[in-house]
Amino acid sequence: MNTRPLKDLADIVRSKNAGPYRITFDILFKDKERYEAVRATGAISAESVAKAYGIEVAQVSSFFEIDMANAIKITIKRPRAQGSSGDGDMYGCQHHVPLMLIDVPMD
Repeated sequence: MNTRPLKDLADIVRSKNAGPYRITFDILFKDKERYEAVRATGAISAESVAKAYGIEVAQVSSFFEIDMANAIKITIKRPRAQGSSGDGDMYGCQHHVPLMLIDVPMD
């Protein structure tokens, strides 16, 4: 079976702050067919997100598939508090790359 990185399948993959202790991710698809195809593979899950970020699954604080919006929304605990020493992304907008690189099996 062939795989493709999520970045080649989703129309938008983005990250942003969800308060000072969390980062949220949005995966958006323009069409229902691609959304449903990716969702059906199970490749995007709390477990795969945890693996991509090198964190425990318990650090994934929410995972939602939103059918009406052709979207997947995920929130993780920030590796360090927003604005604390060593925080290299104050707005949380640069954390989406590992998510974009998750391989999705496609026929």
